[in-house]
Amino acid sequence: MTSNQQSVTNLFMSNVYDAKYSEFVNRVLKESSDSFKKEQKFVDTVLLNLYNIFGGIFERALELYEQGRVTLIYPSETVAVAPHSDRNNARYLIQVKGLSGAIYTFFPEINYCTCASFRSQVLNDRTLFTCKHVLAAWLATITKHKLSYQYITEKQFQHLLLYQVSYKQHES
Repeated sequence: MTSNQQSVTNLFMSNVYDAKYSEFVNRVLKESSDSFKKEQKFVDTVLLNLYNIFGGIFERALELYEQGRVTLIYPSETVAVAPHSDRNNARYLIQVKGLSGAIYTFFPEINYCTCASFRSQVLNDRTLFTCKHVLAAWLATITKHKLSYQYITEKQFQHLLLYQVSYKQHES
């Protein structure tokens, strides 16, 4: 087998492994979420499972979560007023204020963050599944505790969306 064929084989094998690992992690996250909804708390076995998968990232995500650094941002007809229609309730962004004070904005239920750790360890090295910001947001949206809400005008929301899209394109 030539080195080029070996590289293609390794790439295919790693993608299969990555897909299975991703399915496994997503299943554990779903089971953890279901357990929380049933018990109204994270039981010890769930916390241990999350720590075993994410390690130190889980600890730092818990710290962000406990400090209430997660905000859901919704568009509204008037600033600081909750939206009236169900259509707007489905549209929101998540912001997490990092320990350094940097603010990371991302789309809900998508495993992507603009932080350096995500870029380096998730996208490039593939040594992590996600970063502490995404995991903290997941914790907050599951528990609904320590979660802040911000309502901004539709125009501000669109500007924020455009910034996220242009930032991702610039990163590519």
